[in-house]
Amino acid sequence: MKLQLNYFILSLLVVALLPYFIICFYAFPFADDFCFGWTASENISFAQKFLNQYLYWNGRYTADVLVNLHPLINGKIVWYQSAIFVSLLATPFVLWLCIRQFIGDSLISIIASLFITLFYLNYQPNITEGVYWFIGISNYHLCNLFVLIQLTLLLKSFSASGRGKIFLQAASLLLLVVVVGFNEIGAMLIPCFYLCGAVFNRQSSMVNRQVLVVFTFVAIISSAFVFFSPGNFVRAHEFENRFDLLHSLLYSSAQTIRFLGQWMLNVPFVLLSLIVIVNADKVKSRTIDYRLLITALLFVVFVGSFLPYFATGVLGQHRTINFVFFSFILLWILFLLSVSERFLLHEKMNVLKNETVTAILLLVSVLVIVHSGNGYKIISDYHQDNFRKYETSFLQRQTEVLRNPGAPIRKLSVIPNTFQVVDVREDSTWWVDKCMKKYYLSKVALK
Repeated sequence: MKLQLNYFILSLLVVALLPYFIICFYAFPFADDFCFGWTASENISFAQKFLNQYLYWNGRYTADVLVNLHPLINGKIVWYQSAIFVSLLATPFVLWLCIRQFIGDSLISIIASLFITLFYLNYQPNITEGVYWFIGISNYHLCNLFVLIQLTLLLKSFSASGRGKIFLQAASLLLLVVVVGFNEIGAMLIPCFYLCGAVFNRQSSMVNRQVLVVFTFVAIISSAFVFFSPGNFVRAHEFENRFDLLHSLLYSSAQTIRFLGQWMLNVPFVLLSLIVIVNADKVKSRTIDYRLLITALLFVVFVGSFLPYFATGVLGQHRTINFVFFSFILLWILFLLSVSERFLLHEKMNVLKNETVTAILLLVSVLVIVHSGNGYKIISDYHQDNFRKYETSFLQRQTEVLRNPGAPIRKLSVIPNTFQVVDVREDSTWWVDKCMKKYYLSKVALK
C-alpha cells in the first residue's frame, strides 16, 4: 500500500509539473536577450566579448561567459527554448542529487525533489525572469543549481578517503569559484555561509574545518573579483538613487516581511512543513542549530532585497527575490528538521505519520499549488489560448521587422499572464526597441 501511494503521489507531481515544461516552447526572447544576442554575434574574439562585459558593465564573470554563448547567436528560436527546457529539467535532478545525501530511499528523495521544484516554480514572484528568460537563467537560476552541485560534492568528500576525497574537494573548490561569479547576491551570501560553517560547525573534524576555512578564503577572493570589477563602477553611474543606506535598510526590511508572509502564509506551505517535521527521523542526521538556520533564512531574504535597493535605489523586477526564494525553501526545510530533532516533534506529532493522513495532506497540497500562484496563471492562459496567440504575435512582428527595418517595432498584441515580458514601446530611443532592431538587422529570421 505504501509503495502504491508513493507512486500515486509521484505521478500526481509529474502531471502538475508538466505544464511548466510545455510552456518552455512558448517562451520567446525579450529585452536583454536581444541586446546580448546582438553583442554575442559581433565579429570579435570571445575574450574581447567577455572583457567588454566585465570591464564596462558588471563583474559577473561566470554569467558574462554564458551571455556571450547566447542561444540567439545562431538565429534559431528552438535553441533558445531548448536551453530554457534543459535548465528547468535540471532543477529536480540536481535537487535529487543533493537530497540523496540525506534520504536513503530513492523514491522518497525523487518525490521530495519534485515537491520542492513545484513549490519553487509556483510561488516565484516573477517566474518569467526566473526560469523562462535566458538572461535570468544565466545570472540566477543556474547559480542555484551549481551551488547545490558544489555543496553535494563537498559533503561527499567529507565521507570519502584517499584520491576520491582529493578529487571531490578539488572539483567542489573549482565550482565554488564558478558559482560566486554568477551574481552579486551569491557573491555576498556564499562567502558568509562558508565563514559561518568554519566558525560554528563544531561537528566537523579538524581536517574538515580546515577545508571550510580554505573554501571561505577562496569564496572571499572570488567575491572581490565580482564587486571590485571595473564594470560595476561603470554600471553604478546609471542609477542616481544608489547608495542610500537608510532607504535600503527600511525598504529591504519591509520586503523581507512581505515575501516571507506571502510564502509562509499559504496552505501548501503549512501542510508540507508538517510532513517534513513528522518525518524528520527518516533523514540522516546532519543537524545544524535551528537558531543559526532561522538567522540565515532571514539574512538571505533580506540580502536579496537590500543589494538591489542599495545599488540601484529600487528592487526592480524581483529577479533577486526569485534567486533567494530557492535558498529560502531549502533553509526552511533544514530549519524544520533541526527543530523537530531538537524538540522531538516527530514523536509528539506521530499521529500525522498515518499513511492516509499523509496522503490527504500531500494531495491537498498539490491541488492547491496547481490552482494558485503561477499554476493558476498557466491554467488561465491555456484556457484563453494566450500562449498560441503570443507565439503568433511574436512571429508576425518578427516578419514585419525584417521586411521593413526602418519602421517602428510594434508592441505584441497578446502577452500571457504567466509571462512578464518587457516589451518595446514603439519608440526608437527606448533601449528595448534599439536592441531588438540591432539584433534583427544582424541576423536572419528566427526559425
